Amino acid sequence: MKTQVSVLILLCAIITQAQQPSSHRAQMAIPNVKGVLEFDVGPTPFETRVRPDGKEVQLQAFGRSDKLGISAFLQRVTFPASPEKCRDEWWSGTKNAVKMQREDLQETVVKDGIARVEFIVPEFRGVKVQQKDMHAYLGSGNLCAEIHLSKAGFNPEDSKLFEDVLASVKLSPDVSFPEAQAPNPAQSHDHDSSYYFGLGSKFYLQQNYSKAAESYEKSLDMEKQKRTLSKDYFRVLVDNLGMSYGIGGKLPQAKATFEYGLTQDPEYPMFFYNLACTYGEMDKMNDALSQLRQAYKYKANSISGETVPDPLKDDSFRYFVGKEEFVTAVHEMQK
Repeated sequence: MKTQVSVLILLCAIITQAQQPSSHRAQMAIPNVKGVLEFDVGPTPFETRVRPDGKEVQLQAFGRSDKLGISAFLQRVTFPASPEKCRDEWWSGTKNAVKMQREDLQETVVKDGIARVEFIVPEFRGVKVQQKDMHAYLGSGNLCAEIHLSKAGFNPEDSKLFEDVLASVKLSPDVSFPEAQAPNPAQSHDHDSSYYFGLGSKFYLQQNYSKAAESYEKSLDMEKQKRTLSKDYFRVLVDNLGMSYGIGGKLPQAKATFEYGLTQDPEYPMFFYNLACTYGEMDKMNDALSQLRQAYKYKANSISGETVPDPLKDDSFRYFVGKEEFVTAVHEMQK
């Protein structure tokens, strides 16, 4: 299954909340552990949670109108922490776990007590995104902190957004955080469908498809009750939920998702195309061809900048590319 402009749209998705926090300054602390990480997340809702083992607290803030994504981690470690040591311990794992093209990679930048790793992701799965990523590491005492900033469609003037966040960062290892204010892992948060859409998209880009599906499911369930996403974002939601299922091997769920999408938007070509991909994974050539014909029939209804992929170059149709009947049929559709 190929992702096209959907990836770019989800990268740029704006997550909104009806209520904005009264203060933009976030404070993070691990329950029963001395030390506080604080910084300005900007005018956006944010969510914190404690890892089940109690050794790390995490923050997510994906709703800024300027589309700067922020996540942060504060962890208790067993070694003497410093910005450089925390970077060396954590960055290698991130670098090797997430396989992607990185340009202008700088791994040794240290500025104002923060060890930085920064780079540009020019494209993701064949789609141009021009995303700037920065991993900023702080460390002191027995605490390591990481702040991850990212922005798709990056321009040089966007550098100020990154610098403003980092200028507000403060790690205080000897400050005790009032227990009553410590993040509660069981705390409930009222979020709308766009929040879960954005959260799912972050997991999707990290290729964590099971977690992406969980968040996309919540978003779609809310959209079924009350539609709030724009037409194009709704299309991306259904597409990427179905692909998360499909990549995870849950083909019946993928099929049902794309079929539901067609009940809501019966002339959107990518629902047909991805349904064809699902049939391809099931080794059902005639059904796949039937859906591909519909995809090409309605190709003019694509999202701006989106194109119907070439089935002959898509791994989902690997069972058919050696069959003359399939190749001939696809060439006819592409004329």
